[in-house]
Amino acid sequence: MSSKGNAVLFNGDLIAILLVILMMGSIAGCVSDRVDDQSILASYQQTLSDQGSQRRVDTEGQDSLHPLDLLRPAPERIPSDVEIVTDPNTGQEIANLEIEQAIARALGNSPEIRVVSFDPSIAKQDITKAAGEFDVTAFGRLNFEQEDNPTTSDYQIGQSDVRLLESGIKQKGVTGSQWSTSYALTRSWDDLAGGTLPTRTRYEPILAFELRQPLLRDAWQEFNLAGINIAKLNHQIALLGFRQKAEDVSTEVISAYWRLLQARHDVEIQQRLLDRTLETLKKVEGRKEIDATDVQIKQTEASAKAREAVLLQAKKRVIDVQEALMRLMADPQISVLNELEIVPATAPCMTAEKFESSEILALAMKKNSMVQQARVAITIADINIRVAENQKMPRLDLIASTRIQGLARGQGDAQDRLNSGDYASYAVGVSLEYPLGNRQREAELLRRRLERRKAISALQNIADQAAIQAKERIRTVETNYAEIQVQKETAEAAKIHLQALEDSEPVREKLTPEFLLVKLQAQGALADAQRAEIKAIADFNISLARLAQTTGTVLELHQVSTSLLVISGRNDTPEQAGESTPIESALPRQP
Repeated sequence: MSSKGNAVLFNGDLIAILLVILMMGSIAGCVSDRVDDQSILASYQQTLSDQGSQRRVDTEGQDSLHPLDLLRPAPERIPSDVEIVTDPNTGQEIANLEIEQAIARALGNSPEIRVVSFDPSIAKQDITKAAGEFDVTAFGRLNFEQEDNPTTSDYQIGQSDVRLLESGIKQKGVTGSQWSTSYALTRSWDDLAGGTLPTRTRYEPILAFELRQPLLRDAWQEFNLAGINIAKLNHQIALLGFRQKAEDVSTEVISAYWRLLQARHDVEIQQRLLDRTLETLKKVEGRKEIDATDVQIKQTEASAKAREAVLLQAKKRVIDVQEALMRLMADPQISVLNELEIVPATAPCMTAEKFESSEILALAMKKNSMVQQARVAITIADINIRVAENQKMPRLDLIASTRIQGLARGQGDAQDRLNSGDYASYAVGVSLEYPLGNRQREAELLRRRLERRKAISALQNIADQAAIQAKERIRTVETNYAEIQVQKETAEAAKIHLQALEDSEPVREKLTPEFLLVKLQAQGALADAQRAEIKAIADFNISLARLAQTTGTVLELHQVSTSLLVISGRNDTPEQAGESTPIESALPRQP
């Protein structure tokens, strides 16, 4: 074999190797749209999104004959662990509900949370769309062309018939490169009398490869992966928004639970007050023939009626708070359509530790959802600035191409010539584009820099608000805890005062209006003190939850994180899942 033949074969092998290396390297650099987030929150959000909307008997409200089916949840597939008993005296169904059960049902069923649970999944599709820009694309072309032109010479083509079949693949790389490789087979026929081939029909196969690599504008991974990175950050923002909604709903459930406990105690206290007042009225009426006047009797009756009216309002408040809790839980077993009574079964927290304000503020700056979203917004602004800086540069592209072709009267012979690499062509060059003025891209860069300054200001504003709110809620917790002891002592003093009046009543010579008024006032003062005490206890437990909400740790409380694992179908513990619980070291744990 001649040296020219060896060189041709060497060139053909080199080109083939180069094509394989470039294609494999580019395909290996395909961008994944996977989001590596294995946290409990991500699993919980994905579970709710995959489940779709909450199961209702009539999902879309299309059944006009049964309009309540839009409100009626579908039967649970998993038996509920809420204990429901029937009162033998009244026949009323009573649900003994623990606070962990209430939170778990709200996290699994709340329509408010489900609405927001779709946002991260929707944002995730933007990641896939951005990554799809780097997918390999297959292309092809089939063309038939026939010409019949007048000629003035035998050396001109009058009639011709060209058939083209082309196929190939192309892809954009993460460095901004765009490559394509294609194979084309052309069958040509014409009426030219003379030519290099002894036949008018010929076949021409062509194997071509082209590469365009930007060197300045649109170049390298930092620019080309910007869309994917921004989409991932937007997904993170959506996930943080979902977390914030879950925290808000959990805090509302905790508040409604303790308000229900308070409302039920208020009813009991008011009922005892009414019973004492009616007992006093009975005693006054019993002394009508001795020393009780009509004025004293009517005075006692008025107090009894007024306290009965307050009792009616207290009972209404129990129902209002109970239905608010039912709405948040949206549980098939305990829904707004069920006529049952919820009895809180969890004892409220009555202890507190000394708060370190600096630790609480640091926790809020680290875990608060709104602060985290503002930080992510700054990261997005940084990426946009780098993209704008890249677009401000001149365009300088490296362009390279190579082509191998064959030509013969038969298709097989033409393919053999292509394989031998006898006819190989190369081209390498650069393309330069320099914008004069470039005001459009300079304005875009300035705009992105201003957006970053705005994002920083927004972060500082949100951080200040979160810090002020955290400190205010620390004071609220401490004040409510101190108030519990004060109200407890007040109630004890009022009880002793009332007991002293009742003990002195049998030995009094005469029932005076002044004594009767003092006794009724003492009864009311005791009830007011007892209501104030239970309110302080409820406020204290609610303020603990709201402080955890400000620090972004409501979902890291033990009972909440465990519920999220159950909903997500995971078997690990919060500690195994890598979820820290820093709030437990700063706040008193609720039983």
